[in-house]
Amino acid sequence: MKKSKKIFLTSLFVSLVFIMGIGTTQTKAHADNSGNVFERIDAYLSDAAAKAHFPSMSITIVDKENVLFSKTYGNYKSTDTPYLLGSVSKSFTALCVMQLVEQGRIDLDANMGEYLPNLTDGNRITIRQLLNHTSGLGEHQNLDNYGIVGKQGVHTYANVNYSLLGKIVEAVSNKSYESYITENVFEPLNMSNSAATLEKSLENGLIGGYENWFGFNIKTEPRYPKADSDWISVPAGYLSASTNDLGKYLQMYLNGGQGIISSESINKMFYENVSVNASVPYSYGMGWTLINEPLKEPALRHSGLVETGMSTIYILPESEIGIAIAVNTNDYLVSKDFMDRIDWGVALLLMGDEPNQIGRNEYVLRHLLYDFICFAVFVIAILPLCLLGIYKKKLKTGNLALKIMSLVVLHLLLPIFILLLSQIIWAVPLWVVCAFAPDIFTSIVVSSTLLFMGGIAKAILFIIERKRT
Repeated sequence: MKKSKKIFLTSLFVSLVFIMGIGTTQTKAHADNSGNVFERIDAYLSDAAAKAHFPSMSITIVDKENVLFSKTYGNYKSTDTPYLLGSVSKSFTALCVMQLVEQGRIDLDANMGEYLPNLTDGNRITIRQLLNHTSGLGEHQNLDNYGIVGKQGVHTYANVNYSLLGKIVEAVSNKSYESYITENVFEPLNMSNSAATLEKSLENGLIGGYENWFGFNIKTEPRYPKADSDWISVPAGYLSASTNDLGKYLQMYLNGGQGIISSESINKMFYENVSVNASVPYSYGMGWTLINEPLKEPALRHSGLVETGMSTIYILPESEIGIAIAVNTNDYLVSKDFMDRIDWGVALLLMGDEPNQIGRNEYVLRHLLYDFICFAVFVIAILPLCLLGIYKKKLKTGNLALKIMSLVVLHLLLPIFILLLSQIIWAVPLWVVCAFAPDIFTSIVVSSTLLFMGGIAKAILFIIERKRT
């Protein structure tokens, strides 16, 4: 997911600025390095996962040769249990592309149309641009409606870039994406709990996922792409893997490729990147972000989000450590922020620093704020229907033009504005809100519908009264 989604959903109401400060401890003090670092990580994660209300969280930390730490928190007890990875899948797709580049079957600077004829803008977009999200394709496009809408060479995170790369892998290899990645990545690395289809993921024991509704995690069937019209495809966001398997994947990079790919190609993936000007500046390479803050050493990272889960992978090249974390809930309004803080917290602890803590009541307080605002909007929307009797009495008096104006503003323009708010202000379509914040989407649709209904009822009463007079 691109960070504009986070900006939209976390800044949805200005009041959040106040509530985020309640119950939160943020410190940059140096950690006490006494004791085993993994004991401190275990204690930190046990506390943080409970405060974040994660149904289940799994973590695996590796170096080049060994699993240093591997544990689950919550309902599931095995780090071999697979999770849907979200955009962490992109690093796998980039790896597949680079394998084909090494074989001379793909040229990074060739146009994508050379591999898939008749593509929209196929002669204007290179493979490298797809990998680095500099193609100019739109953030919310899919394989059915994509086209250049932005400035090429400028990083704009768009899932369709990696959907196209998945199609190119299939065309060049003459295999399905599932077959290619299974034969060339999963099997050689002994990633036996990883998959590129929903059927295989379920066969491997895919963990049950949750959506968050007004602060409550609700068990939800996994979503999975079925057509080119889906926003996020398998190569862009729906691989599954356990954190133990992800540990093997990260060890492959730490060991220079292990015959899967060359160290030269790994360096291209990591460091032939484009700068992104953000609150914390970073560079985006081929399925990896390179970040120089806030750790003492550079970190390679990618996070992922689907409707029912989140994941993050790290590589610390100087320390030669890899980190994989996954949870089985999507709570974009609150726990997505917690997930970011937790995975950074683990990396900070490994560096000997103290992580930012999650406040004891922060989850409840932040959700109460959102719930209160949603309830207040609902009350405002339903109130005109409840007060129709009073409105009918007042129709006999007052200014006619003012009555018509109030109908138009309150019951036509206001609900339309509410429905289009995310698109107008944050350039986020309402269907994205539906997928990743279903409770907010429901509140928006119900409140807008009630306002429309109130307007229709008032208009009928208004017309009847005018006929009588």
